[in-house]
Amino acid sequence: MEMKIGKQLSIYIVVLSVIWILLLAIQIRMAKKVYSNQKDLFELKLNDVFEDALVSVDTMDYDILDSLVATNLNDYGILYHYDLGVYSAEEGQYLVLTEGADSTVLFQNGFEYKWLRITDDGTYLDSIYIFFPCLAKKFRQATIGGYLVIILLFLLLLCCFINFFYIFLKQKRINMFREKMAHFVVHELKTPLTTINLSAQLLKDESVVTDKETKNTYLDMISEETKVLGSLVNEVLTAFRLDNVPVVEKSDIEIHKLLKEVCKVHFPKLNESQSEVHYDFKAGNDVVLGNYNHLFNTFSNLVDNAIKYRKGQLCLNISTQNTDNGIEIRVSDNGIGISKDNLPLIFEPFVRFNTDDAHYVKGFGLGLNYVKHVVEYHKGTVKVKSELDKGTTFIICLPLKNK
Repeated sequence: MEMKIGKQLSIYIVVLSVIWILLLAIQIRMAKKVYSNQKDLFELKLNDVFEDALVSVDTMDYDILDSLVATNLNDYGILYHYDLGVYSAEEGQYLVLTEGADSTVLFQNGFEYKWLRITDDGTYLDSIYIFFPCLAKKFRQATIGGYLVIILLFLLLLCCFINFFYIFLKQKRINMFREKMAHFVVHELKTPLTTINLSAQLLKDESVVTDKETKNTYLDMISEETKVLGSLVNEVLTAFRLDNVPVVEKSDIEIHKLLKEVCKVHFPKLNESQSEVHYDFKAGNDVVLGNYNHLFNTFSNLVDNAIKYRKGQLCLNISTQNTDNGIEIRVSDNGIGISKDNLPLIFEPFVRFNTDDAHYVKGFGLGLNYVKHVVEYHKGTVKVKSELDKGTTFIICLPLKNK
């Protein structure tokens, strides 16, 4: 599947690259053609101007040349400021030149008109150069406009590339999630199914059926493993639940009341392990806008983890306080803790760390990943502080309703 997506993405990139290169070439060609056409048309008009103005002129008097050129430019509707120069190829210099004009610019960027000058001394083929600074600027602006279009097309293509790469990476994560899901489902379901199957086979034995104590033992094993299967199924479902929560399901939630209800649900386990729960609610405003079920499951996950990974008697501290951005909830325990190397990975799906046999807990490692998704869905943040054998503190910040 991943190879297929990668191949499709490669095809898209190649196709878009070819299209962009073609558009770029067309745009450059069009910009050059427009500029060239404008320049050619203007040059033809200038040739007419000079032919009419200098048909019988053989003098090098600048004032006469300038007056004739200016008059004919005006007749043709060309009213731009210009620099004028007459260059003699025979003498290798300008015979006349507008005051302040740049001879290099005039030669490189000016319009050229060949002028056959006949005098008493002989016949000369000179070049008249005329340069329009404003017109050159106008041509440059037209060219720049064309290149701006090219840049916009490039940015559009870049956005397409980024979007395709985002889709590819997202699909890649989904595929990795599916592969890990399949691996962990097979691994985690194999043991309880084997136990259930073995117990069921043994219950067919008449000697086991007649022995009430042995029979009840196997039935208890089936019952416990069935509960494990149900728990694992529910844990998998939580990984897909969040995206299906519509915005309309959000409501006003009192965080303090929610936290107490979470602990109330876990009271049997807390009481069984002789755990202590301490509340320190300092937040004056605890109302958030959110989805009740998912926030309940989020804090339930944290309390459940504290119970599962406790070390001796559990001491659970739950505190709140208001911040500039909302409400901060801390859930702290004195359990086995998490090593510094493992902290950055705890919110990743399917991540489980090696602990001693006394703290082995079955599951897919989706609980804290679910917590992270729920908190981010509510525009909040979640952080964790922990040390081995010293406990763990989860810090969740949620925006208040009025924020």
